[in-house]
Amino acid sequence: METVKVLQVVGFKNSGKTTLVLDLLKQANDKGKSVSTIKRHGHDGALDMPPTETDSMRFFTEGANSSVVYGGGVIQLHQRKEQATLDELIVLTSLGHPDYIFIEGFKEARFKKIVLLRSADEWLQLQSLQHISLVITQEVIELDNIPVILQNDSKQLREWFTNWMDGDRNEGV
Repeated sequence: METVKVLQVVGFKNSGKTTLVLDLLKQANDKGKSVSTIKRHGHDGALDMPPTETDSMRFFTEGANSSVVYGGGVIQLHQRKEQATLDELIVLTSLGHPDYIFIEGFKEARFKKIVLLRSADEWLQLQSLQHISLVITQEVIELDNIPVILQNDSKQLREWFTNWMDGDRNEGV
C-alpha cells in the first residue's frame, strides 16, 4: 500500500477542531489533493442512520453484519463493530487511495498532530501528548520547540499547512 500522510487535529470540545479540519480539507482540495477524514464520535448515543426504508438499511436492520450501497459516485458502508481501532479505520479509509488522512480526535494516537487550545490552562492537560507538530491557540503563549499560531492568523496557518503537505511522505501509514 502506498504511503498516505496522516495529520491529527485534537483539542477539547468546541475548540474549533471541525472548523480547522474543514479549512485544511479545502486547502488540500484547492491544490488537487484528495483527503479522507476520520472522526471519533464524541457524543453519547449511536450515530444517525439513513432511513430504514432503503434496501441497504433494511439489510442492515435485519441483521447483515455490513451493508454497502453504491450509486452516483458514492459508496456508503454501514458495519457492525463493537470496538473499532484507529488502525482499522485507517485501513478502511485508505481503500479510497487518498493523498492525506485527517483524523479529528483520538488524542493518544501516534501521528503528527495539531493541538487546539482555548486557553493556556488547557495546555497543562494536553502537553503530554506525543507528536505535537503545532499548537493553535486563542491567546499568546510561548512553548519550547513547538510552533504556536494564533487562531485568527490564517496566513501563518496556510503557510504551515503548505509546508506540511510538501514535507516528508514518511509521516504517514
